[in-house]
Amino acid sequence: MSLDAHHPIIAIQSIELTSITPALKVPFHPELLLDIARKYGTPTYVYNQSVIQNRIRTLRSHLEGLPLDLYYAMKANHAVPVMQTILAEGLGIDAVSPAELLFALEIGFAPENILFSANNMTDEEMHFARSKGVTLNVGSLSRLKKLGQAYPGSEVCVRINPQVGAGHHEHVITAGSKSKFGIPVEQMDEVHALVKAYNLKIKGLHQHIGSGILDTDTLWKAISVMLEVSMGFDNLSFINVGGGLGVPYRPDERGIDMDQFESKIVQPLSACLRSHPSSNLKIWFEPGRFFTAESGILLATVNTLKQTPHRTFAGMDSGMNHLIRPAMYDAYHEVVNLSNPSGERIPYDLVGNICESSDFFAKNRPIQELSEGDVVAVLDTGAYGLSMATTYNMRSLPAEVWIDEALQVSVIRKRKSAEDIVREALDSD
Repeated sequence: MSLDAHHPIIAIQSIELTSITPALKVPFHPELLLDIARKYGTPTYVYNQSVIQNRIRTLRSHLEGLPLDLYYAMKANHAVPVMQTILAEGLGIDAVSPAELLFALEIGFAPENILFSANNMTDEEMHFARSKGVTLNVGSLSRLKKLGQAYPGSEVCVRINPQVGAGHHEHVITAGSKSKFGIPVEQMDEVHALVKAYNLKIKGLHQHIGSGILDTDTLWKAISVMLEVSMGFDNLSFINVGGGLGVPYRPDERGIDMDQFESKIVQPLSACLRSHPSSNLKIWFEPGRFFTAESGILLATVNTLKQTPHRTFAGMDSGMNHLIRPAMYDAYHEVVNLSNPSGERIPYDLVGNICESSDFFAKNRPIQELSEGDVVAVLDTGAYGLSMATTYNMRSLPAEVWIDEALQVSVIRKRKSAEDIVREALDSD
């Protein structure tokens, strides 16, 4: 299905935003999604601004009482209106590459509200970030030394590895004995030695232990380590406890219990700050997935039904090049047949159009009975969907559609044609 460029905006009049099924947790009306698929084609990502705003405001309300700054890990989703919404809500940005940094500046984020957390930072990246006036977040002794040599007396944030990791899959655990991220807590003496040698000013400490965390106990264990480490630094401006807060992808999963989050994270943090040697110390949280995952849906069309002696395959016009999470992490995403939402559930292997055996969305998953031409919604794809997408097999990226808080629908990224992709590949300029 092709993108119709003649429909830049759909005006939605008096539509009640209800759920397709109890599994569809975000406010998307099925007829609206089908209308988007008809007008703009598939595959298409659809994002809902109101969901992002709600998630930000919900977290902020449960962090009241802390001297707080919220940051957004833009690697989750850097679509322009997503970033503009984040800016309007008063958040800062965690950027991990020069392009992310430049993009955040272009959107309008102030340099002082950008943390540059490039992994295995190069000399060029270090100089570039310094020239833009952002805060560097350094995760190795080697880089801390190079920063000190190049910019003695400068301010810097240090990422530590609290040796506590967590996440929904081993590939997203970003702390612990096997992790490449951060300076291990056992090496804090060496950090202090470099600070003294180059007169560095440690303005902040940072950790990020993993992604998709629903367990507050593990998070608090890591925060406790960080608080202990922080006692050895004078005049800290902030402690960044990271992001990684998970969302419930499966119908039977529950999200983070926010009351428990307050009692097990917020209240102990607040108590510790009262006796901390650094005055005016702020706590930073930097979620990505928590803010955007539930705001997004990937629309795709079933174009092939294949019955074999062992499986029933439903082939779609999207693939792992558009949503890599199931193939990379064995991640679960609920799938709803928008064209037949009350149909009998039949087990399918929902697969894509990429030449890889790992190209799947769901395996042996009961889905409302599918027919060729049906439009399906892959839920909770607003984080680490398009931001991890590729043009593998020389297939186009999906279109992107935005539903703003006034219920206006607009195309924010058009789908490229095969001719566009070939032209770009042949262009040597």
